[in-house]
Order: sequence, then structure tokens, then C-alpha cells
Amino acid sequence: MPAKKFKPEEVIGKPYQRGMLPYGGAVTRGKISSAIDEAEYRETMKRLKAITP
Repeated sequence: MPAKKFKPEEVIGKPYQRGMLPYGGAVTRGKISSAIDEAEYRETMKRLKAITP
């Protein structure tokens, strides 16, 4: 059975529980206010690795 793909739009506005943001995001007053998908996470990490010595 394949793993369920993470979709940020499904978690925004829900109460935060540990593990709900596998690639990062933000929580405001106990609710998820933003979430990052896998593609955005990988692109950010690629740019960070390019500038670190």
C-alpha cells in the first residue's frame, strides 16, 4: 500500500498535533496557519546546500 501524499491545503486550519507538518509550516494559537509540501521543501534545501560551504 503506497504512503499517502502530504497535501498542505488539507491541514491548514486544523488544530495542531505532533507530526502533522512533516516538511515544516507555522502554527498560530494552536491551529496550523501554513504548511509546506515536499516539492517546496526539496527546492529550499537544494538552495541552502548550494550556499553553504
